[in-house]
Amino acid sequence: MKRHRRLRETSEEAAAERKLHLPKTPRKLTQWDRARRHLIAGLLVIVPVFIAGWAVVFIANLAEQLFGHPVHYIFQLDRIPQSVWMNVLDRVLSLLLALLVIMAIGWLSTFLFVRRLISLGEKIVGKVPLVKFFYLTPKEVLNTLTMPRENSYKRVVLIEYPRRGVWCFAFATGELTKQPDGTRMIAVFLPTTPNPTSGFLLFLPEEDVWDTNVSVEDGARLIISGGILTPQEVHTDKFCGLGREPNLPPLGPLYTVTESHETKPFENAEPEHENID
Repeated sequence: MKRHRRLRETSEEAAAERKLHLPKTPRKLTQWDRARRHLIAGLLVIVPVFIAGWAVVFIANLAEQLFGHPVHYIFQLDRIPQSVWMNVLDRVLSLLLALLVIMAIGWLSTFLFVRRLISLGEKIVGKVPLVKFFYLTPKEVLNTLTMPRENSYKRVVLIEYPRRGVWCFAFATGELTKQPDGTRMIAVFLPTTPNPTSGFLLFLPEEDVWDTNVSVEDGARLIISGGILTPQEVHTDKFCGLGREPNLPPLGPLYTVTESHETKPFENAEPEHENID
C-alpha cells in the first residue's frame, strides 16, 4: 500500500514538473491585435517617407536661403513672371548651386596647402570645449557613414560578451598578430543599440570569434531595431579570416517577434515520458 502511494505521488510530481516545462501555445490573434499590427505596419511605411520628405524640403529651403540671391542674380529670375513653377525652379537651382559649391570645396581640400589650413583650423577648434563637441562629433559620424565598405565593417560575427554564455552580434574590422606568442587577434567593433555609431573596440583571439551568414546591412538593421527585426535562424562557423568568405547558406528574411512566433508555433511539442518501475 505504501509502495503504491509513493509511486502515485512520484508520478503526480513528474506530471506537474512536465506541465511546468511545456511550451505555451501562442494565443490566437484578436481583431484588436490585427488592427494594432496593421497600424504599426502603416507607420513603418509612412514615417520613413515623411522623414525623408521633410529632410529634402529642409535641405531645399536651406539651400534657397543661402544661395537664393546668387541664383536670382546669375539667372536673372526677377525678370521672369513669378509662378509656382518658378518657385520650384528657384529651389532646384539653389540646390544645384549648393552641390557645386560643396564639390568645389572638396576639390580645393585635395591641395596640400588647403589641407594644412584645415588641419590648423581643426587644432584651434579642438581646444574650444563646446565648439569641439559640435564640430568633431558630426565629422566622426560622417566619416563612419561615408567610409567605403571594404575599409570599414567587413563581416558580422558572434562573440561572447560580457561573459561566457551571453552572445552578441559585432562587426569584424581588422586583425593583427600578438607577439611574442604569435596569437592572431581579431579587431571587433561591438556597437550599441539603437545608435550603432558608438560602441566598444575589442581584440579577441580568433578561436573566440564565430562567422555568421548575416550581412552587414542586416546586422545594422538588427542592431538599430533593438532585436525587433530578427532572422528565424543564423548559421555559424569558426572564423576563417577576413581574407576568405565563410561557406554558409544565405540568410533568410528578417521577421518581427510576432511573425516568427506565428511561423513556428509549438504544435508538435510533446512531453517527455518517464518510466516508473
